[in-house]
Amino acid sequence: MKRNFRINRSKAGDKPTQSHQFQFPGGCQSGIMFSMRYALTCLFLLIGSTLSIGAEKKDEPAKLTFEQDVLPILKAKCHKCHSGAKAKAGLDLTTRRGVLRGGQSGAAVRRAAAESSLLWDRIAAGEMPPKGDSLTDKEKGLVRSWINDGALSESGEADSAGSEIAVYEIDDQARKFWSFQPPQKAALPEVNDVARVRTPIDTFVLKQLEENGLTLSPEASRATLIRRTHFDLLGLPPTPEDVQAFVSDKRVDSYDRLIDRLLAHPAYGERWGRHWLDVAGYTDSAGILFEDRALPLAYRYRDYVIRAFNKNKPYDRFLQEQIAGDELVDYWHHFDNDDSLSNEIVEAITATGYLRCAADPSRPDFSKIKNADSQYFYPTINDTMQIVSTSTMGVTLQCARCHDHMFDPIPQEDFYRIQSIFMGAYRPTNWIPQMERRLTSLSKSQEVVAKQRNKEIDAKIKELNGQISKLRQDFKARRFEVELAKLPEELRDGVREAIVTAADKRDETQRQYAVKYEALLQPDDKKLDELLPSEFPEYVESLGKLNEQIITERARWYAYDEIRAIYDLPGEVPTPFLRRGDALTPAHHVSPGALTVLNATVEFQWPRPAAEAKTSGRRLAFARWLTDPGHPLAARVMVNRIWLHHFGRGIVATPDDFGNAGSPPSHPKLLDWLAVEFVESGWSIKHVHRLIMTSSTYRQRADLKSETPISERKQTDPHSIDPDNRLLWRQRLRRLEAEALRDAVLHVAGSLNTQFFGPPVPTHRWATGEITVAKEADPYRRSVYIQNRRLYPLTMLRTFDQPTMETNCTLRSQSTVSTQALTLLNSGAMIKAADSFAGRVLAERDDNVAARAVWLAFGRPPGQDEVSFLQEFVEAQQQRYSKTLEEGSSLVERRRLAVADMCHMLLSANEFIYID
Repeated sequence: MKRNFRINRSKAGDKPTQSHQFQFPGGCQSGIMFSMRYALTCLFLLIGSTLSIGAEKKDEPAKLTFEQDVLPILKAKCHKCHSGAKAKAGLDLTTRRGVLRGGQSGAAVRRAAAESSLLWDRIAAGEMPPKGDSLTDKEKGLVRSWINDGALSESGEADSAGSEIAVYEIDDQARKFWSFQPPQKAALPEVNDVARVRTPIDTFVLKQLEENGLTLSPEASRATLIRRTHFDLLGLPPTPEDVQAFVSDKRVDSYDRLIDRLLAHPAYGERWGRHWLDVAGYTDSAGILFEDRALPLAYRYRDYVIRAFNKNKPYDRFLQEQIAGDELVDYWHHFDNDDSLSNEIVEAITATGYLRCAADPSRPDFSKIKNADSQYFYPTINDTMQIVSTSTMGVTLQCARCHDHMFDPIPQEDFYRIQSIFMGAYRPTNWIPQMERRLTSLSKSQEVVAKQRNKEIDAKIKELNGQISKLRQDFKARRFEVELAKLPEELRDGVREAIVTAADKRDETQRQYAVKYEALLQPDDKKLDELLPSEFPEYVESLGKLNEQIITERARWYAYDEIRAIYDLPGEVPTPFLRRGDALTPAHHVSPGALTVLNATVEFQWPRPAAEAKTSGRRLAFARWLTDPGHPLAARVMVNRIWLHHFGRGIVATPDDFGNAGSPPSHPKLLDWLAVEFVESGWSIKHVHRLIMTSSTYRQRADLKSETPISERKQTDPHSIDPDNRLLWRQRLRRLEAEALRDAVLHVAGSLNTQFFGPPVPTHRWATGEITVAKEADPYRRSVYIQNRRLYPLTMLRTFDQPTMETNCTLRSQSTVSTQALTLLNSGAMIKAADSFAGRVLAERDDNVAARAVWLAFGRPPGQDEVSFLQEFVEAQQQRYSKTLEEGSSLVERRRLAVADMCHMLLSANEFIYID
């Protein structure tokens, strides 16, 4: 018998199948004699073998296929709910591929293992179909057998034969989706209204407007423009003097000069740093359950972000530092070999605080908890991946953790390949508790010197404290003898014995002595510390000398910064593919990688490091892949985010989802043009600001309201053609974000503290649930410096939609609820600010407080009717206070309260709260 093997090429992961070709002797050749016995033996063997093979083929049942045996059952019983784009739970049972792919709960079928398959589990339990019309026993048997046979199709293929993970194929159509293609810088379109074109942006916007019979709205007033630009770039209103100077500036380039001045202002970094901190998920606390422990070093990352925006750090470098700052500057080499670390190196490792923003509950004892890696540590890694993917790529990578992405060409394998990039630092099996995961600003040689010196200083201070304790004990004993000597001689021995005897061992006489004399002879520590200095001057002198030595030793302390950073641990780390995203069901190991759908555009390259390397280089490889000039997503996502904060809506309305489930771009060619321009400018964020803010599109009016009823509007009315203003025929009216609103109130009141950087201003949670700045803290710092607890943000900020950071926030909600009005009217912070505002206007313009208050609050001159109304209001309030206040109240006091009421009213007005 001769056996030939033929390997059938199947899909990735399939086992090779064998094809058997049998060749038997055909009989005796002429001239060759066989013995009868041998011939009969061969004949019987041949017949037996043939019968055996025939019987085997006859007994083997035909394999069930999806199309012939299972699809009719699913069509009759399941397709009502599980078919098409709107299939329940994302489970489409109309195709075999849909069954293998599964839905929100993961793969529906595990090949050759019905008992482990979700589909069979639900059918066998009678849970599906949920209402009547259950499968018959015969139908159940067919489904079960089909799964156990390998979930075959009519072609006999079993997509995942030999693998428990179904192979995911990305076709050309998926790769051609707009956001997965490199952006192209299209030629500027020709438009009719060329007079309105100030920057290339206007040509793209005007082109779409003109195609729809629309055009740009008139330009906003100069007073409106300076207020808009101040809030957009600084988060603070202009002063009346700023407004007056700009309005009267007739130079052709006065507006461009204004933009340049604001971009150079240090408050710019605070404003735009806050936007980035949202998408990074930054907080000052751990945010786990009710503990929400403070993170004392987190603020260093916040300060890094503010500095980066003020320096206009190129965005590609900005991302590289945050994802792999330690690898980018080769931190470990410099740590081991340099005399000291440069500011560049310290800044780069500080930037990696970006990867520390996800909630991390770990304490040193967590490593002893059973299943700690799945219960506590993987969520931190997964949240970190969500932060990175949504903030930099605009993809919902987290949707591929348990199964292949439902809408985008992101296989589950990609999720774990990207997770592998971060596993060098985040190791579930060797987790570093968050309070211990830190680096210093010192080199190794400095650290050795610092630790040795500080160890010696600690020992010296401990010795000095011991001397203080001995000194105190000596004088305590001395005082005991002095006071004892004052007693009658016949009592001294008995009292001494009573005092030195333990309380439970004293006899009745000793107890009486103790009651009478113990407080005198053996006062408590607090009382003793009061008595010794007053009774023994030499004690004060000796104690003072010892304390001076301690102060001197503490001054020698080698102080250095500690940085909440991320860094790789030594050694190779495997990354398991987790079935259904469960850490307790790991499958095969995966290698580092990126989004497969982008391989043809920008390939992920990771040179494996040398065995002795202290870092894997994975994060740096990923950061360079992400910031490759040809990357389809990074530049698009960032320019879209900048656009969002200037117009209240991005060109892509879903800034964290540039995929199939997200919104398509309203101006796709403009988005691509901006993305390419961004890269060509050296990834300059401020360059994009200038392009946007100097355009006619940005400078339009926002207050164009249609007075015509909807039923009577003409087809040419822009409110009818584009009611949502997607085409940007006007600027959008926007409410100030929570931080900008609070900062503006303090700024107008004249009480804003403009100090930069440093530890966060602590907050306090009252029994009522209200969270305010702590009593001992400065309540006048900018909001970006207020302690931002993950679960308990400042109440005023939360009321105006500051997000609670479960992971990160890529788009803030903008609610309009009654509690906002109530907060503006009744909160203690607003009442105090109104009083400060009143003090300011009374000091600056006591003769016309109404006009000055309007100038300060709204950034424009008041109308005469406004002045008259406000003056009458102040006079009326003064009259009320003259009746309600005590008789001794002065006219000055009543006027101050009345003006404060007027100021409070202005701070609560829509004109103050909104940017037009």
